[in-house]
Amino acid sequence: MKLKTPKFNLLFLFFISLGFSQEVEVKKLEINNKLDHFAARVVKDKVFVSSNLTSRSGRAILDNYAQNLYGIYEYKLGEEGEIEDPKLIEKKEVGMSNMSVATYSKDGKYMYFTTNHTTKGENKLKDMSTFNLLIQRAEYEEGKGWVNFTTLPFCDPDHNFAHPALSPDGSTLYFIADIKGTKGKSDIYKVSVTDHKTYGKVIKLGEHINSSRTETFPFVSADNRLYFSSDRRGGKGGIDIYMFDLNSTNIIKSPVSLDKPINSKGDDFSFFLNDDLSTGYLSSRRLKGEGGDDLYYFTGFDKDESH
Repeated sequence: MKLKTPKFNLLFLFFISLGFSQEVEVKKLEINNKLDHFAARVVKDKVFVSSNLTSRSGRAILDNYAQNLYGIYEYKLGEEGEIEDPKLIEKKEVGMSNMSVATYSKDGKYMYFTTNHTTKGENKLKDMSTFNLLIQRAEYEEGKGWVNFTTLPFCDPDHNFAHPALSPDGSTLYFIADIKGTKGKSDIYKVSVTDHKTYGKVIKLGEHINSSRTETFPFVSADNRLYFSSDRRGGKGGIDIYMFDLNSTNIIKSPVSLDKPINSKGDDFSFFLNDDLSTGYLSSRRLKGEGGDDLYYFTGFDKDESH
């Protein structure tokens, strides 16, 4: 039932001046604590973040498999990237309470998010039956909140589908899956979207993007560049953030690793870039973190100085 990739405790030396690190600044947010905070997405004046579901005492809630359960929290956008006043999004329909890693239409009316099937399916990695991941779509109605939760039609209960990401024009949905033909533990796929009601054929992105390892957390920026995380060989740490220009006609061009301080020797993932293309959020497990997946805000980003 896990909604994220495994964590690795690797050391990180913060703010080394290499590559574009002289201009990019990365700041740890004040909301960080022992809980996980990841998958920040800005929609107008709100920021949606995935974090643990907690008991009244503030402890993380676990499921029957000792896995963390997550929810999506709506925050108000404050100054200098800080976020405040969290409010848990409630999934009113019957089913799993687990919600995580979402994407939103530009007008904030539609949300696609990761959750679980309510019936068990095959788990080929563990040779057992588990509640595999799927992607659902919800609509926002004023006065009612998020309603009309619908499972996307291609989500086979015997496979995992997760980490949705809409293209800037909302016509394409990117996500990860482990369906037949996947080269690593999970690869990045896409489908066409029509009016957020019908969906095209599932298409795997090329082998120049997907590797034999694990690809996760896709995100597409306003200038149509794909950012994602991977533990492929040659990275700077356990999980690194990569960029690929979807406008490129060079089908053999490889994704490039973002330089420090965006990437570190620890796990870096869940990259989000605001429409100004210079500020945004990422999640990381760094030496000076609070113990879980911490949320960071960055400024001064330059997409053309990736390595």
